[in-house]
Amino acid sequence: MTSSSSAVRAGNSLFASSLLIGILLIAANLRAPITSLGPVLDQVQQYFSLSSAAAGLLNALPLLMFASASPLAPWLTRRFGLEQALFGALCLIAIGCIIRSSGTYTGLWLGTLLIGGGIATANVLVVPLVNRDFPSHAALCVGLYAATMALMAALASGLSAPLSVLTGYTWKISLGVWFVLALVAIACWLPHLKRARGRVPAAPPAASKSVWGSAIAWQVSMFMALQTVTFYTLIDWYPAMASSVGIGASESGVHLFAYQAIAVVANLSTSIAIKRLKD
Repeated sequence: MTSSSSAVRAGNSLFASSLLIGILLIAANLRAPITSLGPVLDQVQQYFSLSSAAAGLLNALPLLMFASASPLAPWLTRRFGLEQALFGALCLIAIGCIIRSSGTYTGLWLGTLLIGGGIATANVLVVPLVNRDFPSHAALCVGLYAATMALMAALASGLSAPLSVLTGYTWKISLGVWFVLALVAIACWLPHLKRARGRVPAAPPAASKSVWGSAIAWQVSMFMALQTVTFYTLIDWYPAMASSVGIGASESGVHLFAYQAIAVVANLSTSIAIKRLKD
């Protein structure tokens, strides 16, 4: 009996560790495909002869997908389940990375759309997954998740320009390399997908008040929208601004790395503060 209980506990612990690794691998894919574009945007513009307006739209496209695809995430969860919806999101990101770096004009836009749709879906669904499977350590897990996003976003910004000069593929390698990371996440997520197939998607709890009429919900939404505009505006356009004052692409990538790397410390510190502070 004792041996059986120990085996169950060991199995549960192994499953929890594997699930956490899977969540962190998803997090690793949720910013890097976007932040890798800024340092090589001038190369993409020259390659496709894009106007400044078209380049601006290319930068904004993932954020527009965040706004349009995110509301579909709850429906996907009810229809397919959390694990299946997250797996589909990872597949969209992987396919998008390959198509975007294909070197075709259509592929550039279609790949960016797919990446934005995949990231938008996973952004919404990871936190409910953490709350469901790690209820006693939700703050720490979300902190690790956010720190992983920040770290990979920083690495993508710092490595994008140096990678583009390593081979004749230039910007294509800088944007396409993130397919490998998405593939690793897909492979690690497959066991959880199989385990979840027999699980019936849980019905959402009945809401006591509509979110549309909540002042707090609107305030939080506006806060998140404004900070997102600030973050992505700088991420996307800092290399161009730096170039205008004589700073090279590699050096501006280092600046972006530092800008985002500090978020790793901030996210982990916040997860500790949430547990220790009353409000």
